[in-house]
Amino acid sequence: MKKNTPAAWVCILVVLLLRPLLAANADRDASCSKPNVLLILTDDQGFGDVAFQGNPCLKTPNLDALAAGGVRFTDFVASPTCSPTRAALMTGRHEFRSLVTHTIEGRNILRAGVPIMADAFKQAGYRTGIFGKWHLGESRLFHPRDRGFDHALLIGGGGVGQTPDYWGSTMFDPYLQENGQWKPYKGYMTDIFVSEAQRWIEKDNKPWFCYMPLNAPHSPHQISDEWVAPYRAMGLKEDVAKFYGMIANIDAQVGKLLESFAKEGLDRDTVVIFMGDNGSSMADFTGGLRGSKACPYQGGVRVPAVFSWKGRFPAGSTVNTLAGMCDVLPTLGEICGLDLSMFPKSDGRSLLPILLAGKQPADWTDRTIPVHVARWPSGTTVDKLSFRGSSIRNQRYSLVNGKELYDLQADPGESKDISKENPDVSESLRATYLEWWNGVKDDALTLQPLFMGLPGQGPLELTLMDWQPSRTTKEPLDGGAGCSQDVVKSWISSGKSGRVDGATGGWMMKNEKAGKYEVEIRQHPAGVGADSPFSEGEVTLNIGGKNFTQKIAKDDVVVRMDVDFPAGELFFEPVISGQRPSGKPQGAYFCRISPTSTKAEK
Repeated sequence: MKKNTPAAWVCILVVLLLRPLLAANADRDASCSKPNVLLILTDDQGFGDVAFQGNPCLKTPNLDALAAGGVRFTDFVASPTCSPTRAALMTGRHEFRSLVTHTIEGRNILRAGVPIMADAFKQAGYRTGIFGKWHLGESRLFHPRDRGFDHALLIGGGGVGQTPDYWGSTMFDPYLQENGQWKPYKGYMTDIFVSEAQRWIEKDNKPWFCYMPLNAPHSPHQISDEWVAPYRAMGLKEDVAKFYGMIANIDAQVGKLLESFAKEGLDRDTVVIFMGDNGSSMADFTGGLRGSKACPYQGGVRVPAVFSWKGRFPAGSTVNTLAGMCDVLPTLGEICGLDLSMFPKSDGRSLLPILLAGKQPADWTDRTIPVHVARWPSGTTVDKLSFRGSSIRNQRYSLVNGKELYDLQADPGESKDISKENPDVSESLRATYLEWWNGVKDDALTLQPLFMGLPGQGPLELTLMDWQPSRTTKEPLDGGAGCSQDVVKSWISSGKSGRVDGATGGWMMKNEKAGKYEVEIRQHPAGVGADSPFSEGEVTLNIGGKNFTQKIAKDDVVVRMDVDFPAGELFFEPVISGQRPSGKPQGAYFCRISPTSTKAEK
């Protein structure tokens, strides 16, 4: 056998010394094939509500640094309001295809059985967590824990103080729902969400998908004076100062989280996305765009959007290519190797070629993105809906309400209607919009029922935020009022300070198992302070057209009835007499439905 020479021994020694380094690099390459993902979505923070978009007052140094270190889109389109944006983001399809058209009235509940982003990440072996505001359904089959998220720390409904939220909670020392259970927390809500997300991230070395849909800076604008003071000193209105203070706090918390990534070496293995969910609710500075939240003009739908992956996406890139919420899922699918074959065809496209180049590739084709505000009253007929509150746009033009045409390159503020001078462009966009509308209108007018009677399902908690219009009283639905705890409190106190003295409505349900159920009705949820008693009266439960009636004694705080529910879809409407100063019937503001067999077993 030939003996090793000194030179050979040197080579062997070098290989042995390099082996750990080579293995580490291989591990890094493997981990980069499954990068972590931090997806931050803020609430009501529009295009101009960040310093890197030119806001002259707002200070957001950490978000500015994130934008400077990644790819910033200047023409990124969301939906006009929050639940619709969330539905499009999670599914990669226009929200109407998932039955989401509003933020209230049961029209914010994401279609049952539709796969979402978290499902794809979970299937790919990722840990999945959500920290913040879900707003796509509260009950069984619709809660994040039923839709691919391992861990969920949430507010209830669409904002602090809304009726599905913990009764009486605020942004300070809030009650938050952790994996379905309400728990008290100390501190400021945004700080809690970020710190709890960081704690969850650090628990395990497995790749993770962290969805952080923060509820700030959505109202109520509650923030400590230290954050507000700099903006008060500028002479800004109090609401604007508080709004900006909430954004400055978000900036600081995001900065802390990203700093921890850098210290732990996670920054090169993590894709970070930062976006707003719709146009600004404050619109103090719009960046020259027309309109604000809940309108079809660019100020209502264009949002800040930054994609960052250190060492992979070129830093300091600004892209003017039209993109939108439906693009995020196919983009992450390509980056992370997700299997999206279980998803219906996306309305978006992968932005990865743009992100890798830091600019639009030469072969990138133009596209159209349709928008519909969709806040029509429940029960509106389809013939009145097609163009009202709509827009459709391509890279250059936007057609608003089916008739106003704007050249966004020459007139980004949409100040001059050029439809008469460009009839061919208007007609082309109008025809494209109508083709889209005819394909989604049936879904847009379909309501997702709430489920009961599912195997192992506990009590179903119902609030008036998900009411549909009463079929008994025919009273118009005041859904916007019904989402506010403060308004409900005013109704309970005889309506002396409320807009009206109460309201009626009911819920669309689907019962999977016929049988006897216990129904509990209260003026506000149980176990959250002094109970609010009923006045003497009577309650009638209309269950799929069949009535069950029971007397209410004065000062009763809960009405309990054991009643039979048939299987299948039904409309459930409690109607209560003797509660409103006007003498009109009242609905059940809070209701709990439990199978009596489950109660007996306990």
